[in-house]
Amino acid sequence: MKNVASTLTISAQIIRKGESLGRLRASVCLLGITAILGGCQTLHAPNRMDACEQAINQIDSAAEKSLDQGGAGMVVLVGKNGRPVISRAYGFSNLEHGVPTTPETVFRIASVSKQFTAAAILLLMEDGRLDLDDPLSLYVPELPQANEITLYHLLVQTSGLPDYADDAAGNAAMSADRSSDEMIQWIASLEPRQLFKSGERWSYSNSNYALLGAVIERVSGKPIQIFFEERLFTPAGMEHTRFDEPSEIVPNRAAGYRRSAGTSSGFANADLLSWTIPGAAGGLRSTAGDLLIWNKALFSGQLISQASLAIMIAPGKLGDGRTTKHGMPEAWQEGLNADYGMGVFISNSAGGLRIWHSGDMPGFSSWLAHYPEQDAVIALLRNSESADMDSGAIENAAFTFISSGCPARF
Repeated sequence: MKNVASTLTISAQIIRKGESLGRLRASVCLLGITAILGGCQTLHAPNRMDACEQAINQIDSAAEKSLDQGGAGMVVLVGKNGRPVISRAYGFSNLEHGVPTTPETVFRIASVSKQFTAAAILLLMEDGRLDLDDPLSLYVPELPQANEITLYHLLVQTSGLPDYADDAAGNAAMSADRSSDEMIQWIASLEPRQLFKSGERWSYSNSNYALLGAVIERVSGKPIQIFFEERLFTPAGMEHTRFDEPSEIVPNRAAGYRRSAGTSSGFANADLLSWTIPGAAGGLRSTAGDLLIWNKALFSGQLISQASLAIMIAPGKLGDGRTTKHGMPEAWQEGLNADYGMGVFISNSAGGLRIWHSGDMPGFSSWLAHYPEQDAVIALLRNSESADMDSGAIENAAFTFISSGCPARF
């Protein structure tokens, strides 16, 4: 969550630079779209295997560069048609004990958690328990400005609420657990109450998703951990994804780190952060394999209906009918070139339409992208914060690998 705006902007700028490389590679074929969708038909077997090896080397090089710039460990997973085709692990999940990272390593996924929260709200909508146009005051009446904000505003980040993650005083006790009621009180205390009138502009705020978490608990009558487990994780078959309660014994859980020039190792343990503070905005842990399972379940209609999915991944709308991209700060517009749906960004890429989100919090960074035109997924997980994971280079190499018809590499 820390520095999420700058992290997303930098990540998006890298992606945009990488897109030109993807188009250049595709142009080697007579038809660039053939290279992306079905593989370049003019490649003979030796050339195909050279392309496969080159793609893997490019992914390895990007991951190793990321670690050299301040990462402890990293996992890269590429999926196609619901199955992994590339699964690579680098570095260490625990530096103190010298434990290597593996594809099974469990990471905090930070703001990638937001799409789970959006799906949970849509499930409650399908149940007839709420409507997206409901005023927040129906569920959180104690928030002074709640009558001016709808659930839709929260989902697509147009509420105008300030971000509690930017409140230095409130974040001083990050390791202490907070109830959803305490989170509401914290958000209610922020000044100004709104940065702009709801629906007028777009502004990324973790407060929106923290409040959605409170709505889920109050409407369902269950703690959010239980609701997510019953309605999302268990139906999807996700065995390694839960809210990251530190007291639990979790096999293969990574420790989180930050760069520290003043230590012999170059690292320090990340600041402790209770999962209850990011909560519905970023409190989940998962594995790359579980995120592949999540994408298959979400986009196949296993968890929410196709009608609800269409609402979730459609570009959000401002009050004047324009999409969210047009209400973003100029730096975001230039850096991202993306719209925001419900817990996901929507943009174009070397692999066609990209539905994605990144995450950053003390000790961890994440990036998850789904490409519906390819039925492809890329998951990047790292146990160090504010990471440059070179997602653009990895994305381009992944689609070279897929379009060349390469055999799976684990």
